[in-house]
Amino acid sequence: MLFKNSQDDYKMSIDSSITRIGLKISGGADSALVAYMLAKYSEAERPDLKIYPITGVSEKKPFQAIFSKQVITKIESLVNYTFDTHITGSVRSDTNYVKDQETLVINAYKSYGLQAQYAGITANPSAEQAPELVDPSEFNSEWYNDRQRGKEKKLYTNGLSTRPLINTDKKGVYEHYVTLGILEEIFPLTRSCEIHTTDFTHHCGECWFCKERYWGFGRLV
Repeated sequence: MLFKNSQDDYKMSIDSSITRIGLKISGGADSALVAYMLAKYSEAERPDLKIYPITGVSEKKPFQAIFSKQVITKIESLVNYTFDTHITGSVRSDTNYVKDQETLVINAYKSYGLQAQYAGITANPSAEQAPELVDPSEFNSEWYNDRQRGKEKKLYTNGLSTRPLINTDKKGVYEHYVTLGILEEIFPLTRSCEIHTTDFTHHCGECWFCKERYWGFGRLV
């Protein structure tokens, strides 16, 4: 199934030998889009495919479980596909955050017989496109470098990991939402804000992820 985009087309085709895949989903707009793409592909071409959403939840990001679940529920109401077990687990908020996320995925592979995984990592905006979003102090960070254009979509990390949007920035994500007709259906159910709060009625509009969201979509909700 081809998902066309002015920045980077993506042809989704999962080998028939793979029937169980994990989906890293945070409740944000990017992973929600990948979840929808997988559901549409499964409905049209691979009804035998079992997709297991995986969400790591830290005390600083309790919204991830809440928003990822409502995204999954909405997609199931739009597409003739039902996701399998939603795997959740606690992850620490400190420097162990990435390590704990990886452990959660490894355990999911073992417990559910996963053969591959998908993630919604996108490209960073360029300095020319959005200088206000590019922080030179981040240039050598693992997080920043992992979101540079030109990256391979498929990686072998704890199993085959695919990142359909790795060469697509937030404006390209917005384009996908419009093309697929899910802007008003799914986008308002997602959350990108990373400010520590238990009030999820609005986005702060000040954190980097809020600014990127607004840059791409022209709105926060």
